Amino acid sequence: MDCNNFLNDEDILKDQNRIQPFVNAITLNKHLFKDKVILDLNSGLGLLPILLSKSGAKHIFAMKAHDHTQKILELNKISNVTIHKKSIKEVELDCKVDVIISAWMGNMLFYRGNIQELITARDKYLNKDGLILPDKGQLFLQSIEDGEYREQKLTFWDSVYGVNMKWMKQWVIHEPLLESIKQDQLNSDPVLIYEVDLMKCTLEDLSFSNSYQVKINRQDFVTGVIVWMKYSFTFTHLPINVIMGPSKSPFWKPIILYFNEEIPASKDDKLKGSLAMKFISEDLIDIKLSVHTKQYHQIQYFRLN
Repeated sequence: MDCNNFLNDEDILKDQNRIQPFVNAITLNKHLFKDKVILDLNSGLGLLPILLSKSGAKHIFAMKAHDHTQKILELNKISNVTIHKKSIKEVELDCKVDVIISAWMGNMLFYRGNIQELITARDKYLNKDGLILPDKGQLFLQSIEDGEYREQKLTFWDSVYGVNMKWMKQWVIHEPLLESIKQDQLNSDPVLIYEVDLMKCTLEDLSFSNSYQVKINRQDFVTGVIVWMKYSFTFTHLPINVIMGPSKSPFWKPIILYFNEEIPASKDDKLKGSLAMKFISEDLIDIKLSVHTKQYHQIQYFRLN
């Protein structure tokens, strides 16, 4: 919850899909925080540090705090929070911590998130028996029929205010689309393509190359795939699973990857291939998608930047 201005603060705090899982993880699991030292990597206006303090935490280090966070802490009579306006990479703590809490995720789990910061903080400050919240992430893949929008996206370049820009089509098709789609555009069930454990992953683990196989559930054309995510709090008394699905993702969007050409498919056909992601930084991810059927073989390269 990195808050840079009042409008952003309000938008974030009003976003229950984003905030409520963290609130539930704290207020319904006070046993995890009682007498513990906590590190909040994205404290913003101080909502989570205040809830952690009220849940019995011994002390909270609040990173990336807002200019007004101290006044809000005083207003709520909270005195066991040390605030820092800088990130954890720019601060030296004088002790280890028992729990790290962070909204580390981004689109496709890692794009424009805070995963590198979390790994750095974990390796430097987390006690051996410490916890991370949330601690798990997964990516799922489904095939889609999105021909109408795909065609609009491409034919736009035929005449841009009367200027021929068809040259751009070959590049636009390689551009991932951060967008949700309608439920009736999905033409396969989801398959798990990747999972990560934040308690032990390394930066190298953020890159992967995994195979997939989906079964088409109707007579249709397949224009590409959509990749969406789930993240989880598994240390809570009851696991909290947050699904940022293909058709309803208000904040962290799924990724649509179009094929070079649409593939005709019949019900129960199997679509096979692989998805590879090379994590270069939180602002630069390379993607390779392959797809194979009896008649079609395609490989596509994409870049998130």
